[in-house]
Amino acid sequence: MRRNFNQATISRIALSVACVAAIAATPAYAEEVADIAAAAESAQTGGDSQSAGEAEQTGGLDVIVVTAQRREESLQDAAVAIDAISSEQLTRFNVESAKDLGRISPSLGVNPGGGPLTSLFIRGVGALTVNPLQDSGVAQNYDGVYLGRASSAAGLNFYDMARVEVLKGPQGTLYGRNATGGVVNYIPNAPKLGDTTGYVQAEYGNFDKFGIQGALNVPLGDIAALRVAGSHQQRDGFNDDGTSDLDATSVRAQLLVEPTDRISLRVGVDHTDIGGKGNTGALLGFFSNTPGSQTDFTPTGVDIDSGSTSAASNAFRVNTFQGPSFALLPPIRTEDVFQDLSYTGVNAEINFELDAGTITIIPAYREYSQDYAFVGPGFAPAPTQESGDQFSIEARFATDLDGPVNGVFGLFYFEEEVDFAANFYQVAVAPIQNWTNGGDSWAAFAQLTFDVTDEFRISVGGRYTEDSKYVRGDDFTFLTICPLEVQPFPGAPFTIPDFAGCQAQNYPALPPTTDPQAYVDGLIAGGFIPPNSTINDGFYPLINGSAGFIVDGGAGQGLTSNDSWKEPTYRVGLEYDLAPDSLLYATYERGYRAGGVELSAVGAGGGLSFDPEFIDAFTIGSKNRFLGDTLQINVEAFYWEYKGQQITYFSTIDDAPNFGTANGDSTIKGLDLDVLWAPTGTTKLGLKFQYLDATLDQLTLISDPATGRFGCENVGVVNGFQNFECGGTELLYSPEISLDLALEQVFELGDFDLTFFADASYRSKQQTDLSFTPQTVSDAYITANFQLTLEPTEANWSISAFVNNAFNERYLVNSNVGSSGAFYGEHNPRRQYGVRAKVEF
Repeated sequence: MRRNFNQATISRIALSVACVAAIAATPAYAEEVADIAAAAESAQTGGDSQSAGEAEQTGGLDVIVVTAQRREESLQDAAVAIDAISSEQLTRFNVESAKDLGRISPSLGVNPGGGPLTSLFIRGVGALTVNPLQDSGVAQNYDGVYLGRASSAAGLNFYDMARVEVLKGPQGTLYGRNATGGVVNYIPNAPKLGDTTGYVQAEYGNFDKFGIQGALNVPLGDIAALRVAGSHQQRDGFNDDGTSDLDATSVRAQLLVEPTDRISLRVGVDHTDIGGKGNTGALLGFFSNTPGSQTDFTPTGVDIDSGSTSAASNAFRVNTFQGPSFALLPPIRTEDVFQDLSYTGVNAEINFELDAGTITIIPAYREYSQDYAFVGPGFAPAPTQESGDQFSIEARFATDLDGPVNGVFGLFYFEEEVDFAANFYQVAVAPIQNWTNGGDSWAAFAQLTFDVTDEFRISVGGRYTEDSKYVRGDDFTFLTICPLEVQPFPGAPFTIPDFAGCQAQNYPALPPTTDPQAYVDGLIAGGFIPPNSTINDGFYPLINGSAGFIVDGGAGQGLTSNDSWKEPTYRVGLEYDLAPDSLLYATYERGYRAGGVELSAVGAGGGLSFDPEFIDAFTIGSKNRFLGDTLQINVEAFYWEYKGQQITYFSTIDDAPNFGTANGDSTIKGLDLDVLWAPTGTTKLGLKFQYLDATLDQLTLISDPATGRFGCENVGVVNGFQNFECGGTELLYSPEISLDLALEQVFELGDFDLTFFADASYRSKQQTDLSFTPQTVSDAYITANFQLTLEPTEANWSISAFVNNAFNERYLVNSNVGSSGAFYGEHNPRRQYGVRAKVEF
């Protein structure tokens, strides 16, 4: 690594803080309002008795204060498409990590991936971030800090959170970097001056689930406060073989200092460790090497909850998948699947309030390490090691002028470096890539709002961004070849080894490692290749009488690639107050995601790059409150033109990278409806509905003619590669119909309140994999959750019983079709139930 979390790093952040401490300012984030009047005053708290950002009930609906537009405002006053989810709602919906976010917003799709590889999609826009060479299409920010790697969100864990904000659509002006699909903001509770408060919450449920979390806020004199929080979650695996389990521990500490009413400094540090087996699905079947579209599918018939290391899965792999003669395939053991993940961050927020506005500066450093192996891309565990760090700093000036014009002006800088090693291991085939990649980005941005009249406002904004990226490393492929080769179809090269008639037991099972030298050393030690073999030999004839050989892609050493991009993005918005509680708005915004670089032995220079992507988004919406603040109806229509969409997929081209990225075009349009109604002081009803038409207009994927499998139209072999035209297919994780319903009913029982909460969700069918096959489509489903909570009216404790996925509805959430033809799929968790107790003080 180029940098480490050491004294030099700490000094760097301390210097950033010290340089601006003299001009620091008041906190930028309002986190809780007691009622509508308090919301107008933007009083910051870090309260424990209710969720930060959520108002007390006043006989009507709650008021939620958000900071999505870099200023404090009511959710209903924000002229943007946004969902805000309080801490209480996160608990109700059993949202414990980024993998669970799909439960809280109809627009949000989640691919849980293997290990920490969770990918987010908003209205079909996102990316399967299978490696650190590609950025996510949905930007994620923790406490105002941009997370460069999507996998870093695995280290957050949702404890002591104020709220989560989901901004739908490109946010190219205020957020900029890689926010083409939208932004997810994770906002923890902040320290509160003058209060000694806290909470402890414990939970126990089936699958031997145990969780405990808590927080403590203590004043340090009159001008400072400390807040510490922690969480531990553990659970047996959802799968019968013990995989898809949970073992996570997190801690966070924040110090707030306000020496004057104009100065504030908040410093935070957080750390998370995650162990266990991690997410993995089940072997659901395999596709034969059929030319053109992959239609020849054989299901395994194993239970979807058996897990990828079960006896049934292993029996299918050895006896059916490649036949008994493929004897070099060892079984996948449960201990072969694991994860050891660690995440650490330190950040500060310095604010200085001037007469003309507020200066906010946010320096931050984060680092992570990920060592894991999961089953998916082939038919054996894929060992992966990844570690990285990032440094960022953002400076903003938000004006607070008496005149008709106010705005936000800012500068942003970000840099990162990642070390990555992976082997998408298939026993007889071992494609290894070892590289270091990184880059930097800087931007300047501004957004102005003009009050044309008391009711009519115009906002304009722009951002200029410069991005640069590089990668350097090695690209190896070790392949055990049997001399009896066959043609997959007439005219194709003889590349498919046929182990029938070969003495497969004499062939080495290549070890699951990311170190190419370890292959050579192991083959020498096993007596398979000559003792004088080196890593540069290119191929190694086997010397044990089996007449085979091993190919080594040693020509892929010392590869480099780099590129850079410069782009403006911009925004125009119109806002009109139809009435004091009714807002009409229309916006146009352009989003941009930087291009990228790849590592490949193809070409003399060995370097490849792909182009940026852009979204032009048009939105018209209205936010309304009626009937004395008891009925809320928000509606939005949107139309997005998506150009150069980055599609990263597993390549099966000889000597090409394990991953390839293509650029396509899409059109996305739809309608959102959000209704809340409180007919009485003890009853609330909610409805969220989304209609979505997200279709690829053009996308061409290429593959080796022998192993190409895509459910798109086969347009023939071009320049030796099979071409598939995928235009007309739907984007990943973009169901046409999404519907969420919720009911909250409070029963007043003397000195106690008994609250019943129920919610149900419907999603129509949706595609989960870029193979675009019928087998990778998740069928339509309906799920339901229930919770019953008892709490005294004059005390600060509660106890709840809950059941999630009450009717045990099962649906596909993640799938992968590897070059071997193996089809792995992961389904949503089975029914979960348990009890939860909370004490506040």
